Amino acid sequence: MSVSSDILPWHDTAWQLLKSYISNERIPQALLLTGQAGLGKAQLVRSFAHLLLCESSNSSHDSPCGKCRSCILFVSGTHPDFIDIKPESEDKDIGIDQIRWLLSKIRLTVHYLQYRIIVVQQADQMNRSAANSFLKGLEEPPDRTVIILITDQLSLIPATIQSRCQKIVIETPTTDRALDWLNKNDTTGDLSLLLQMSRRAPLLAREYAECDAITIRMQLFEKFVLLRRKKLSVVVVAAFCCEHNQFDLVAWMISWIVDLMKINQTSSVVGVENVDLYDPLKILTGDLDLQHLYDFYLVALELHLQLKQPLNKNLAYEGFFIKWAAV
Repeated sequence: MSVSSDILPWHDTAWQLLKSYISNERIPQALLLTGQAGLGKAQLVRSFAHLLLCESSNSSHDSPCGKCRSCILFVSGTHPDFIDIKPESEDKDIGIDQIRWLLSKIRLTVHYLQYRIIVVQQADQMNRSAANSFLKGLEEPPDRTVIILITDQLSLIPATIQSRCQKIVIETPTTDRALDWLNKNDTTGDLSLLLQMSRRAPLLAREYAECDAITIRMQLFEKFVLLRRKKLSVVVVAAFCCEHNQFDLVAWMISWIVDLMKINQTSSVVGVENVDLYDPLKILTGDLDLQHLYDFYLVALELHLQLKQPLNKNLAYEGFFIKWAAV
């Protein structure tokens, strides 16, 4: 069974490193994979876990055999030595009960002869109590146990946890490489704009194409402008954002704020990210003060981090748009 089809082009460097851990028989007990959303980090981790759990003694370390009992159990999703946890829902963090359950599993003997693999997706979503409890498990993990953390927000992982992990950064592909992958995977739409909206994350760009995100972006921009002109209420715009919270709306708005600051300084289209919105952005910047824009930019960055945590999103958006209307 080949895993090559699951290894994305921008995974290659990290994949070679992960395979070298196996071939050199030097598997880190704790790994931390980071990189922006939409790069397939969890997909890469599953490929690594599958290869590591394969029982075939003839493995070339390139692909799992697909025939041993470990491979069969892994593909079916029932391998007892592969444990994968994440927040139970979008509005919940990873709580201490989940971590306590995880630690109780770590203490058990492995079922087969390979490894036990613990994967924590969205590891930045561990609350403080959970993170403190998890740290104890990292201090003295049992032999043949590999703990893998996955995060889009490295800054939210406590330094005490980061210091105990071997860090692997999944790099964002170049625009050309991302466009090539999208074309080969039959993605339709304005691919350049989709990549801009997803910050060059191809999997997220493809998801955006399937969900008509370009239309949602334009609707949000229109509301963003109308709100500034006092022609729309904060409540309406906040409700729209909550309804479409599956998109990274704040990242889009941050890019508009940055463009407003650039246009405010130079009036030039050079360096503007949202070129398709240049004309309305230029009109909008007419009555905006640069220092006030920068202060609001910091507010937007703070909101972007806050929305990664469990909170009342509607109130958070309303507070944000009240400040925008007052810029």
